[in-house]
Amino acid sequence: MSFDRRLADELDVATSATEKHKAPRDSGLPSAGGRTWAAFRAIVPGESDPAATPGPYGGLLTGGLLERPPAGEQIFRVTFAEDGRPVEVSENGFFLTEIYGRRVPVGGAWSRATLPGLFFRSASYGIEIGGRFGIAIVVQVRFGGAYIGRAVLYAWGTQAAERLEGTFGYLLDFGGGPLEAALSATGDQYAFFATPVE
Repeated sequence: MSFDRRLADELDVATSATEKHKAPRDSGLPSAGGRTWAAFRAIVPGESDPAATPGPYGGLLTGGLLERPPAGEQIFRVTFAEDGRPVEVSENGFFLTEIYGRRVPVGGAWSRATLPGLFFRSASYGIEIGGRFGIAIVVQVRFGGAYIGRAVLYAWGTQAAERLEGTFGYLLDFGGGPLEAALSATGDQYAFFATPVE
């Protein structure tokens, strides 16, 4: 199967568990612009894996295929351009590090993954409205010219000058690729917060 999918020009972005708003491609969080933010899994006593409920971007929230970061640990850092677009994830310690590496560009052309023959590209979609934010990074993956699947990393919550907090999650979707029969679309989400570091 040759790769011919496009990244959407706009996306319905979750700003809570029940609300979504349209955001254009290559958008982000203007209030976070020009800074690097460190994102952490929040410490929530008694927080458990989600029941098998639909995720905001498809698939089921089943706890996902990835190990959760320990509560209180940094997930990664995100650098935002002046206009609020996320342009780089760094210090990636938990999200498929063996595939994407610890430093991952956001947006732009196809990038090589650390595994030979594997490539990825991404686009960001973000919105701020009424003291809340929502952001999603859609990642497409191909092996050579064949589509493998996509990932969506997302967050929503409330914003203040020096803090974002709410829910962080991800979807891994293998639909339409060679792994579709073996792996269903799955994801996870949990409480997080982020603070600027630069």
